[in-house]
Amino acid sequence: MATQHVRTGPCTGFTLVELLVVIAIVGILVALLLPAIQTARESARRSQCANNLKQIGVGMHNHVSAFGAFPPGQRLVIVGHKTWGWPAFLLEWMEQSAIHQQIDLRRAVWGPENREAVSSPVPAFLCPSTGRRHATRIGDRIHLDLINPGAWDTGTGEDMACIDYAGISGPTVHSTFRNPATGASYPANSGILLNISTGQRTQTAPAEIIDGLSQTLLVGELSGRGIFIAGTSNALRGVWAGGQNCISVPAAPISGLRIPPINPAPADAWINAGNSSLFSDHPGGAHVLLCDGSVRLLAESIELTVLLSLASRDGGEVIEAY
Repeated sequence: MATQHVRTGPCTGFTLVELLVVIAIVGILVALLLPAIQTARESARRSQCANNLKQIGVGMHNHVSAFGAFPPGQRLVIVGHKTWGWPAFLLEWMEQSAIHQQIDLRRAVWGPENREAVSSPVPAFLCPSTGRRHATRIGDRIHLDLINPGAWDTGTGEDMACIDYAGISGPTVHSTFRNPATGASYPANSGILLNISTGQRTQTAPAEIIDGLSQTLLVGELSGRGIFIAGTSNALRGVWAGGQNCISVPAAPISGLRIPPINPAPADAWINAGNSSLFSDHPGGAHVLLCDGSVRLLAESIELTVLLSLASRDGGEVIEAY
């Protein structure tokens, strides 16, 4: 008969109490590490966003070198059609030669000749931190047939690619927004990338920026936009090809309430028809590109008069720090 051996030594496994302690320690470590990981990821996304604006700045200055002026904020080529926007004039200098060769700026923005080009996303026009999106925006495109059924045939070019940056046309014209140097209201189109109509000026030369290139805004973040819908009119504010993504800043007060000049609620940033606050999903502020090609993160706490002064090209304001 086989002999049975019985273990009489101490048990080497974990007790329930020890296991619970280990689980608690692991939980605490995870809770400590996750915010650090998220912060590191946002830091990388913020750096990429700033790099996007630097690329746009390079394209802007190459345009100045070629034509003596910054590109038009918007340009109307066919009366009765939508205007082209400033991003369309930068493609050849932003390593987007394929789209540049496809596009025909003499034709309508959403005409059949341009559908494939304008539906192509441009990485440098998209902020990697964008998380909140307008209901008309699906990912990084706007599906026009969902907004205006039957407007476009199903197939290539059914969508229009989005942009998370807006050209700055100047300070908003409003009775409560005044030049701190003169006390007067700002005139319309006193910035760089102008909203225009047929027959009006379309471009701004560096010599016209009296306040200084390093003190004047050129482009700012306005992420997550889709199509602005007012009645039966669809404005292509959130697409790179459309000319309606030039804004004056900040958004005007509504019913006596002052909308924050940077990072307000999305509805206040996306819906305003002619002017807007800068908006991003970066904590604490939004990136801007200045006329000298530099990129800054403007804090949500920025003084309103400072933002107005930065948006103006020739207001004569003195900006000490921001």
